[in-house]
Parts: sequence; C-alpha cells; structure tokens
Amino acid sequence: MRKLVRTVVAGVLLGTALPAKADILPFTGSVTGSSTLVGADPTCAPLQFRSVINPASTVGTSSLGNFTYSTSTCLSLGGVTSFGTFIIDFGTDAFNGTFDGGSTPTSTPGISDTSWLFTILGGTGRFEGATGTFNGTGMTVARTRPWHVSIDFVGNINAPAVPEPATWAMMILGFGAVGFAVRRRRVRLIQQI
Repeated sequence: MRKLVRTVVAGVLLGTALPAKADILPFTGSVTGSSTLVGADPTCAPLQFRSVINPASTVGTSSLGNFTYSTSTCLSLGGVTSFGTFIIDFGTDAFNGTFDGGSTPTSTPGISDTSWLFTILGGTGRFEGATGTFNGTGMTVARTRPWHVSIDFVGNINAPAVPEPATWAMMILGFGAVGFAVRRRRVRLIQQI
C-alpha cells in the first residue's frame, strides 16, 4: 500500500509541473548615441560605407529595462539605403539580429529622418532563442562628428519557453520522490536476499 501511495504522490508532483510556454513581449523604447563613419568598406557591397555605434556611447530605456545599443551599418552615399547588424544588451541578457531601411533628408541640411526594420535572430539569457521584429524610427544629425543618432523602437519579441521557478521546484520534488521510492525498493530487495 505504501508503495502505491509513494508512486501516486510522485506522479502527482511530476504531473503538476506545468509546461513552460513562450511569451510575446511587447518591446518599446528609445536610445540616443553617436555614430562614427568608419569609411569605405568593400564588405558592404553593393553599398559603399560602414558606420558603427559603440555601446559605450548609447543610453537606452525600454519596456524591458535599460540597455546599451550597438550597430555595424552599411550605408549608401547620403545614408538613403542601409543595412547591418545590431545588439541590444540589458547587462545580464541581450538580443541581436539584422536590420535594413534608410534615411530621408529633412529640409534642414545635415539632419535626416530614419526608418529601419529590425529582425531578431537570437540572444542570451531570457532572450536565448528569441525571434521577432520591431521598427525603429528616429533622426540622424550628421552636421558634426561623431553623428548624433536617436531612435524609437516598437514591436514584439517572441521569447523562448523558460520554466518558472515553481515549475522547477515541482519537477525536482517529483524526481526526488521517484528516486526515493526506487532507492527504498532497492534496499528492501537487498535485505530480502
């Protein structure tokens, strides 16, 4: 009878551990920083130039917390067309991917309105295996060096399935109960021999 009770308890503990589910996280935020024109770069073909945003120069806030932002961007002459890679780093976790879009000069010389589509290809920590897209719109001021960049983000992140702490606790208790039952049965068998 005790064996049956222990087996039922272990089964209940393992059965109540809910499966982890993926979440869709709304992502909104903004960042400001500076962009440095590296110069002509043949790896950017068919575009001509490369610019970088160093994370040390950025300050970003979002619905998911404060972050640093870095990019490596390939640009056409005047930045009308651009594509590249990005990293948004929250300190303990980050997500990264690619983007493409461009800029439109405003009536003020040296200032352009910008628009990009960002595609998340992966990440670390809570964003490991993340996917999704978000838009970035903003402004680039190229009248001084380094350029000043400000971007507003809006979109969604498909976060991976990460078990909640309560789920882990129930699974560990269930496996512990099963292990205890197996060990106890093994001891009884040895004693009978």
